[in-house]
Order: sequence, then C-alpha cells, then structure tokens
Amino acid sequence: MPPKKRATNSNKKQRRSQAQREPIDRPWKITRRFTASNQRNSGLRSTPETLPPFRQEQSTVRSSTPLLACNIDVEPEAQVNVASNTSQSLVKRALHADHPTIERGVVLSTPPIALSKLSWASPSAVKINRLGFNAPTSGPSDSSKGAKWAEVIGQVSRVYSYKHISENQVRLLLLKPGAFDEQVNASLLVVNDDQLGNEHFPYSALSYNWGSSKDDSTIIIQDDPASSPVKSIKKAVDAFRAIMQDKMIKVKPNLYEALRHLRKEDQTVALWVDALCINQFDNEEKKEQVLKMAQIYHKAYNVNVWLGSNDPSDLVSNRAMAFIPKVIDPENHSALLASDAYIADWASLYELLKWSWFSRRWVIQELAFAQSASIHCGKHVRDWSDFQTAIAIFHRHFDVLKARLMMYYESSQVKRSYMNDDSTLEIKHLGANLLVDMRSNLFRKRPDGSLESTRGLEHLVCSLSGFDTSDPRDTINALRSISKEATRHNLPITASYKLPPAPNYSKDLFEIYRDFVQWVIETTGSIDIICRHWALEERKEPTPTTPRLVRLPSWILFVEDSAWGKGEDLFRGRKAGDSFVGLPDKSNYNACGMRGKQAEVEFPKSPVHRSSTIPAQVTHDMSIYVKGAMVGSVSFRTDPFPDGVITKDCLEGLGWSFDKDAKEITEVPDKLWKTLVADRDPQGKRPPYWYKTACQHCLTYQTNNGHINIGTILRRNLRVGSQDIVYDYLCRVRAVTWNRSFLRGDAICSATAETCASDHDELVGFGPPKTEKDDVIAVLYGCSVPVILRPTKNSSGEHLGYHFVGEAYIYGKMEDEAFGVHCEEKIFKLL
Repeated sequence: MPPKKRATNSNKKQRRSQAQREPIDRPWKITRRFTASNQRNSGLRSTPETLPPFRQEQSTVRSSTPLLACNIDVEPEAQVNVASNTSQSLVKRALHADHPTIERGVVLSTPPIALSKLSWASPSAVKINRLGFNAPTSGPSDSSKGAKWAEVIGQVSRVYSYKHISENQVRLLLLKPGAFDEQVNASLLVVNDDQLGNEHFPYSALSYNWGSSKDDSTIIIQDDPASSPVKSIKKAVDAFRAIMQDKMIKVKPNLYEALRHLRKEDQTVALWVDALCINQFDNEEKKEQVLKMAQIYHKAYNVNVWLGSNDPSDLVSNRAMAFIPKVIDPENHSALLASDAYIADWASLYELLKWSWFSRRWVIQELAFAQSASIHCGKHVRDWSDFQTAIAIFHRHFDVLKARLMMYYESSQVKRSYMNDDSTLEIKHLGANLLVDMRSNLFRKRPDGSLESTRGLEHLVCSLSGFDTSDPRDTINALRSISKEATRHNLPITASYKLPPAPNYSKDLFEIYRDFVQWVIETTGSIDIICRHWALEERKEPTPTTPRLVRLPSWILFVEDSAWGKGEDLFRGRKAGDSFVGLPDKSNYNACGMRGKQAEVEFPKSPVHRSSTIPAQVTHDMSIYVKGAMVGSVSFRTDPFPDGVITKDCLEGLGWSFDKDAKEITEVPDKLWKTLVADRDPQGKRPPYWYKTACQHCLTYQTNNGHINIGTILRRNLRVGSQDIVYDYLCRVRAVTWNRSFLRGDAICSATAETCASDHDELVGFGPPKTEKDDVIAVLYGCSVPVILRPTKNSSGEHLGYHFVGEAYIYGKMEDEAFGVHCEEKIFKLL
C-alpha cells in the first residue's frame, strides 16, 4: 500500500470548508432526561438533538458543566470529538448554552453520560430489637439462550483494537443497562488521572480471579455512540448490519459472570476492570497502569470483590453468606460455638474460604487501598467489614471448633479424601485469614492523612507467598505499591533505602527475580532471601505476553516447596517444615556472627536468552558469587520424615538409646530435645525449659520399631480435647521436621578442607529433603543459618560451582560458632 500523502494547509482548509457544506450522512441521537429544576438551570431542551458521529482522530470537547441526570450512549474510549465548525456549534449548544470555546486535544471535564455512586452493600447495623436473620437468596439461573447468543455473537467478527492513551490517563468501562440474561454491552471511556473518582467520574473497581480458563466469553464494545445495547436475539438478527459496526472483546467466563451480576437494568455502571481497562498486549502501558493501580483502587468509591457464581446444586456458599450476619452478632456466639447444630454452618463458611479469589495475589493490593468494599457470591452481597469480622471471629474460636469440624468432614457426605491429619484443617495460613490481618494492620495514617505501609516489600513477598498470579512476574509487581518503600516516596534515596525495581514486562522472569534479590541484599545486607521459598515457578507454556521462558537457578526457591505451598495446596495440609530463617526483620539465628559479616555477593550483569521453550538452559550468567566459610560435609542422611514420623535413626543420632523394655525414662539429652524443635519456640524465641519434660513424655509413645508418630499422638489429644505441653511440643517438632532429612556431618578441621572423624567434631541437625551424602555444609556471609551446597562438575570432571540445596539447622553452629580457628573462608559460585 503506497504511503499517504501529507496534507498541506490548503488541503486542510479545503476539507474543512467542504465538511461545512456536506450534509450529515449518518445522524445519531443524544437523548437526555432531566428533572424540572435541572432543565431550568441548564437551559437545555428535553427533545433529542441530532449530531454528527464522533471521530476519534479529531479534537475533543471540554465541558465545565456537570451533565446531571442525562443518559447518552458513548463510543469506546470516548473523548468527544468534533469534525467541523458546524459540529462544534451543535455540540456546544447540546451541552450548554454558555459553553466555552471547544479546545483541541482536551479530555472531557465531565462524562458524556451521568455517572452516580451505586450502593452494593452496607455494614450490618446493631439493632436494639432484632427481627431475625436474613435468609439466603436463590442462586443465579442459567440462561437457556446461551447457544443462540453464541451463534449471534459469532457474527460480530471485528475484534476491538485498543487506542493509545497517555501516561496520565486511565480507561473506565461503562457497563450498559441490561437484564441478567441479555448480552453484555459496554463502552470504554478515557479519563485523566486528576479527574478520576471526582464527583463527575465516580466508579467502582472490580476485584476478581482471572482463572486459567480460555477467553471464550464475548463482550460487545459499542463502536457507534448512537447504538443501543443489544438486548434480544431478534433485535440482534434484525440489526445485523448495525452489529457489524460494533466490536468484541473475548474475556474469561468468570469475568463475564461478574459483569452480568454487577450490571443494572436501568442505569449505566462505571467500573474499572484490569483485563479490559488495560491493553494487556502493550507492555509499556501495562507498566504505567500497574504503577498507579494503588490510586485507581483507592479513588474508587467501592471495590466489588467477586468470588464467583454459586452452583445452584451446591448450597454451601448460600449457607455461608447467610451465616455471616449470625457470626458477627455477639449475642449468638454461645449458641454457635456450643451447639453441634451449627457445625454445618461453620463448615460452609470454611468452604467459602476455598474460593479461588482468596488465593489471587493482586487482590491484596486491591483490597488494601479500598475505601470500602463489598463481597459478591452469585446474587449474595455482603459488606467486606462484616465478612472481615466474621473471619476474625472464626479464627479466634477455631481451636474450639476444630475437633468437631474434623468429625463433621469425616462423617458427612462432604468428606474430603485428603483429610488425613489435623494440619489439613487449618485457618491460620489461609489466604482469607491473611487478607483480614493485612487489611487491619498494613497501613497507618500520616499527619497529612496519607497512608504509609508498615511492611517492607521483602516481608510482603515472603509472608504472602501463598497467593498465586497468572503471570509469575507479578510475584513482585502485585505487592510493590503496598510496600513501605513505595509509600515512603518522599524520603531521599540512600544505601539503606531506595525504591524497589519498577515493573517491566519486557523482562523475562529471571531478570525480574534477579533484580528483586539484588535489591533486597543491597538494602538489607542480608542474604536470607535465598533460603526462603518465595518465588512462583515459570509458566509451562509461552503466551503472547510472555514469549520467552527461562529455567531458574538453584538460588531462587519456589513457593510450591514451602511449608504450605500455594493456592489449593493450603487445603491439603502441611507440605514441609517452617523456614529456619523466618521472616525479614526478625532473624531467629545468627550463624554468620555479628562481626561485620554482611552479605558479599556478585551478581551477573545480564542474562543470556537461549531459548523460548521449556526447559531452557541455565546459563553461566545466572550464577552468583557469595563469600562464606565451609563448616563440614554430610556423611549420613535419612530419608525425609514422612508426615511427621520421627525415625529411630534420628533419635539415636541425637543421643537417644531406645529400649523397648525400659520401665521409665529418666533423662533426655539436650541435643535431642533442642534439635527436634531447632532450639526455638513457634515465635522464634528460646524454647521454654518445660520442652525438655514434654520431650521426655513423648518418648513414652515410641512404637515397637522405635519411631515417634507425631500425627497419631496429636489426633488422639485433639479428639479428647487435651492440648497439654506434649501437644504443644509436638506441634513445634512437626513444624521443624516435616519433610526434612536428619543429617550427620564431619566438621572441617583445617584450611585444607580435611574433615574430622571424632565425635566431638560431629555435626548433627536437619537439612532439605534433597540433601545427599558429601554435600557441603557452609555458612554464607549475611545468612543467619547454615546452608547445604552440592559441588557440581561437568562431564569432564571440571568443578563448575555449587548447587544451592537449601537451609539447615546444625546443633551448636547457629550462633557464630562456625567461624572458629579451623573454618575455611572461600567464595562460592552458586549455580
């Protein structure tokens, strides 16, 4: 196609003159509805005006007068455009008799359709005389016209194409009126940042789970401002030519259901929806919009939390939503906690917490900045504050309810096949409970009224690691805006305080993770981050927005291997032991000492992109160089402890001699009872002395083979309602030993890295499940615990570096004892 000729000034004048003479060939109507007082004050007539079509390429209109109580269908991303002097005068007369001169390139100061705040739900009021509890409503009915609608929608062949918006603009989705079973119609409106959320542009924001399903639901984007919503099949067929001028966007079914439920039959709903208001295929726009999502959710008058549509055949969610008002009423607590008649209600509330929305990482930010929020499940709506209160109460009394809930699941028709130990039924680590805690404690107000986060980005990434995201690059991006570093933007940049890396969707996953780890180490002086399971795994298949996939190095550990995993893993019980290093700003140990031994790490300058397929090769530039000291090497290890069973080999390795004919247990070695709990209580403090007595009693439960089955003991105590010192001790033992290997090692005795064989220099403790014989036990500068490293060679026997296996607890080497006269300092290349 030949290039278009550049228009000259004479050509422009000629076209403008011709446009003034040409008749309007495609008239459209703006219909306005006014109250009597508004009509008098505005000087506007209530009769329709005929105006020319908007043209996106042309200039825009600014109106300084609110368009109250008017209803206009607008084109997508509508910046009201003027094609000629004639149309300028028509638009001016239609908007206001005294409208100022139309300015080119300016977005409307008022929307072309009156927008108002809608009431979704209100917090429950405390009534003096209660009339009763709200009964659950019925779930949504399925449309019988789905197949016919699909046939009609298939005729709309034009896919919507986003137009570029500037850095200081956002799009709003104008959801047009329609009945529940009618096709979803909408338009996109561009608004300046400084106008967003003001009295003329009120909107609510949608918080929902994208899901992994395909984009197979269609939304019609009205391209012609004169178009009416497509409401019936007959009208769609009759107006096929008009439909062809509309465009479509394919969305995921969960989003489509949310829009159907949030739509009103008699008024336009203004929403901000990330999947629709951001061009997902424009990395630069995504970067700009992600950086201001905090203000987008904060300026919204309400955040609509969409859990999903309830299945009409499953009334669990209906029951749970109806149970919430009862839970938050203190007068009901005695009956709700004491009577078995309400166990099914508590179970339904627990099942509600399994909805996928509670596992989504982006919802943390969306909820954190919300001025108010409502939670929607099908046609049920509750105010978020009521839901938050209900979950907090549930958490507080969970230990009282837990035994009866387990019996309910085991005996009822909703029994879960994976209910094999009491860790399967937990609320502390569930996303819903973490969200409630975060919403209550994350922010504090400054004197000027602005919000300041109380938690750093590293803390958020590690403590909220169980939340998932469809793009693993958002492991960091989804939490950046709510971090302490991002909300302290007015402070000077120093070595100890600098902004985290900005979102950049042109980078691959390794680059994102490397930049984050480097930022953490440079700002904290600690390398504990490489011991935590915080990172989401790479996608299995490339997508249009992430065409380049990488295989990550060993010093980035995945959240899938953490104590509770992510997403649905949380409902399957414990997967591994708790982290030894703990959360940031709260180190449990000090293996590297207090003698100025901060992290000394050299990072690769840039990655080498080998392939866009899985698996990609780990290249040499993904290695980091870390200074530390060799402590010893592994000489023996057990298989990982399955489901909390402490083996005889472990007990004997810690100094215990098993005698099944013994009549009493008189003394327990310190090495035994302290190592089993990693010499700490659940809060990371020194263990109480009664732990020794509790361990002494635990040894009376040894099986005929000399093992201790923690699960069996805990379940028995839980059923009889006995949570004594043995129960508390074994809970801590399980948190330390679950899926870890007991290991023995030989200490390094000289600078030549030779090992000692004496009992005095023997190392004992717990390591990762993949620990192997001859692995190296080391302490890295800036790391609070010892680590296990595996020497790696190529096919020629040449030493390449070390594979990072994970953190370890080594008895007697957790408080600077490792740096003795025999330690060998060296630089480790971690692959």
